[in-house]
Amino acid sequence: MSKQIPNPFIYATDIVCGIDYSIRTPCLTLIRPTDLYNTIVPFDQCEFYYMTHIKRDVIDHKNIHGTLMGDWDSDETRYETIADWAIDVLKKNGCKTIGLEDYAYGAANKSALTQLAENQGLLKYKLHLNGIDYAKYAPTSIKKFATGNGRSVKAQMYDAWLVDTQVCLQSIFNRYPDGKIKSPVSDIVDSYYIALSQRVDMCHTNFLFIEGQTKEKESK
Repeated sequence: MSKQIPNPFIYATDIVCGIDYSIRTPCLTLIRPTDLYNTIVPFDQCEFYYMTHIKRDVIDHKNIHGTLMGDWDSDETRYETIADWAIDVLKKNGCKTIGLEDYAYGAANKSALTQLAENQGLLKYKLHLNGIDYAKYAPTSIKKFATGNGRSVKAQMYDAWLVDTQVCLQSIFNRYPDGKIKSPVSDIVDSYYIALSQRVDMCHTNFLFIEGQTKEKESK
């Protein structure tokens, strides 16, 4: 008789957030504590928040919440607007367990990479000010988690989403189901898999902490 493997997700005791952070369409996926014995959490058990500068892309559909970015008079104002929005979402939901996509260091456009770094740097500073820790995930690791291939393109990530959630985001955004995958659909997909990755890692961390406490008590 095989030994039953304990459910590791009993250690999913905190709300987690996956952040796909960018200048144009930052997105946060929140997953509340659930001991569901699966690395995949159903769509309706998640909350999705994103910001966009395109008015027609702003929707408020059940658990998907869009915010219009508005105008800015400088890059610094833009960065601050995005960071304050993200911190506000995290604080309102009491979330202090964050997974954040790291920089794509191989990006060809160095100017764009500099902007992304400055933008994310301000977020990290504000996370620090609010006592919110974060873990960094390489883009390749998120792609591999979702598809098994660290070099997956947006369409392949979306195909994985369709299999895992059975939800057609394209239709929710009034797009053709087989149309090109672009923001904010692609950003929601990425933030979802970042959140799932963070949930798995949080369970591992909590397990090690609790096991360490238990062994310490037993040794006394």
